[in-house]
Amino acid sequence: MEHSRLMRRTLLLAALLGGTFLSAQEAKTKLTLNDAILKGWSLYPEQVRGLQWVPGASNYCLTKGDSLMLGNAGRGADRLLATTADLNKGILPKDSLRRIPAIDWLDADRFTFRSGGHVYTFHTGKKASSLRLSIPDDAENEDHDKAYNQVAFTRGNNLFIAFPGDSIVQVTTDGADGIVNGKSVHREEYGITKGTFWSPDGSKLAFYRMDETMVTPYYVEDISTTPSTFKKFRYPMAGQTSHQVTLGVYDLRTGKTVFIDPEGPKDHYLTNISWDPDNRHVQIILLDRKTDHFSVNRYDASTGQLVRTLFEERDPKWLEPEHPLTFLKKTPTRYIHWSQRDGWWHLFLYDVNLGLVRPLTTGNWLVKDIIGTDPGERFLYVEGTAEIDPKDPKGAMETQLYRIELNSGKAVRLTREPGTHHGQLSGDGRHLIDRWSSLTVPGRTEVLDAMSGKPVKTLLVSKDPLADKQVGTVEFVQVTGENGNVLNGRIIKPSFFQSREQYPVIVYTYNGPHVQLVTNSFIGGASLWMLEAAERGYIVFTLDGHGSSNRGRDFEQVIHRQLGVTEVKDQLHGADYLKSLPYVDGSRMAIHGWSFGGHMTTALMLRSPETFKVGVAGGAVQDWKLYEVMYTERYMDTSEENPDGYTATNLPDHAQDLKGKLLLIHDNMDQTVVPQHVERFLKSCVDKGIYPDFFYYPGHEHNVRGKDRVHLYTQILDYIDEHLGVTPR
Repeated sequence: MEHSRLMRRTLLLAALLGGTFLSAQEAKTKLTLNDAILKGWSLYPEQVRGLQWVPGASNYCLTKGDSLMLGNAGRGADRLLATTADLNKGILPKDSLRRIPAIDWLDADRFTFRSGGHVYTFHTGKKASSLRLSIPDDAENEDHDKAYNQVAFTRGNNLFIAFPGDSIVQVTTDGADGIVNGKSVHREEYGITKGTFWSPDGSKLAFYRMDETMVTPYYVEDISTTPSTFKKFRYPMAGQTSHQVTLGVYDLRTGKTVFIDPEGPKDHYLTNISWDPDNRHVQIILLDRKTDHFSVNRYDASTGQLVRTLFEERDPKWLEPEHPLTFLKKTPTRYIHWSQRDGWWHLFLYDVNLGLVRPLTTGNWLVKDIIGTDPGERFLYVEGTAEIDPKDPKGAMETQLYRIELNSGKAVRLTREPGTHHGQLSGDGRHLIDRWSSLTVPGRTEVLDAMSGKPVKTLLVSKDPLADKQVGTVEFVQVTGENGNVLNGRIIKPSFFQSREQYPVIVYTYNGPHVQLVTNSFIGGASLWMLEAAERGYIVFTLDGHGSSNRGRDFEQVIHRQLGVTEVKDQLHGADYLKSLPYVDGSRMAIHGWSFGGHMTTALMLRSPETFKVGVAGGAVQDWKLYEVMYTERYMDTSEENPDGYTATNLPDHAQDLKGKLLLIHDNMDQTVVPQHVERFLKSCVDKGIYPDFFYYPGHEHNVRGKDRVHLYTQILDYIDEHLGVTPR
């Protein structure tokens, strides 16, 4: 009898608590797909706007409303530095500001800002602005020198420099169809993001010149014209003729240009350009097309001649230099070089005359970014992962801050809270700004002591922007993947999750080089649309398999010569893990990804047709022979060197294996994964009597941006709903 009464009380209490929980959830607003995509900026944690250090001290500035505030790393309150009205004093009426713009400090008393086609200097003492530079409206690829005394820019395929007083100098005149000056080259691989490089004192400008006249043109259709026209671009496909690059050096004092044209095959890669502090020498990391050897070459900037090769590196699989040399100021013959030679991205101290001095970082973790050095250059500050244990690799999901002693290489971890930390070092080297978040901390911005890492001031504790939304939970999991390696994963459950029920699954994948999807940051690195998808009644799952970033060289190089093979096996291990969960309906699983993830999606639908009932592949690489030289040959070599690898990963040849429902999506003006990929796959399907679904996005390049992205994800999720038999709640 007593047992029965206790059971009734327990059930009543559970019902009451359950009702309270449901009422609390029902009181929240739904996260719509429209809001998740178009208003995402308002659904991520608040940040301190405009936060940066003022040169030379531990003073920082930040933006509040229409005011620029000045603060100190100590406990004092922030004070007003300037208002929008102050900045408007002295600028042209047409450039009048409505809010504080992005600023770039020149020294402790002056900063620059851009408004319209003009660059202005604001003097904090005078509380007024003055015109510094005028930049033409059609200028592209703008790049200013350190002192902001001149701005390099391109117009068409030629390079120009703008000076104070509306003066413009044309540096090159040979720009034409196939001759490109001052722009990024090698399709922005190997750390290349721009095409101009100022010397430290601004007296010389190095710039890329690319001759791609020998590269076969590719055409995409522009339907915005009547009749439609075709846009031509040069696209070197794997194994085909590639472009040729040289490096020009323009001397602003003489008005003359010399060219650095390294010896060797003309289709090698000129990567990671850096200047010496003496303004006289340029360093190029010269990578061969096979990507198994590079030399660090030092050139005379006045003659373009090779001074000498500083050192070389080799790797039997691939090398991918991504960082220029970082020269020290106090000892200008010394510089920092990034290398994976010991299996992890680590830093090495070199001397121009002596060679290798010492490793600066070592161990089973990797450096992700250099923050800076203190003025005396005793310490180097970096961002890096935590220690990575192969049996428990959660450290790969972290980004922590470290202090490295340059004289010994001794490393001290400054941040202890698990999460993703990003640092900014003060000009006097005494403090760090630490912006961080984790799965449990939406966001914090703190000032740290640069020696101990202890917080000395909290600038912002971000509220959870999703607190009033009906969203589920995000959890980290680990899965044993191919070769027995442990992989990091993420599961999103709906807000109404019940462990005794079973849910269909959407797996979102990329699993390619240089991408990590699962991080210990706000919502685990997930996109907001995934939270909306979970609320439709799904488990949303992501797994970082072999080849993905921040797990070290050996973990990445498993994919060599077989892109998408081991990675597919990893994702199938993930699928098996999901099926082992009692709350997963293993008969209703969908897979979705874009670009490399599109390749993975298609490959999974073909190689394991019983695993996923539905797939949506966007911008998918279907045949690596159709992809560009710089990426493909690094990982796959050429089809002549690796015929078996290319055959095994050629997806159109396996179209007959498709059994589930597959939606292929592509952009008709895609210059990254050209439309020929999807068209060749569709042709194979037609030839073999296979019936996938297909949708083109006219006018878009690689992926769909802007308001049309709502259309894209509505289509993707509705397609999955329909074919998995899910009716969104």
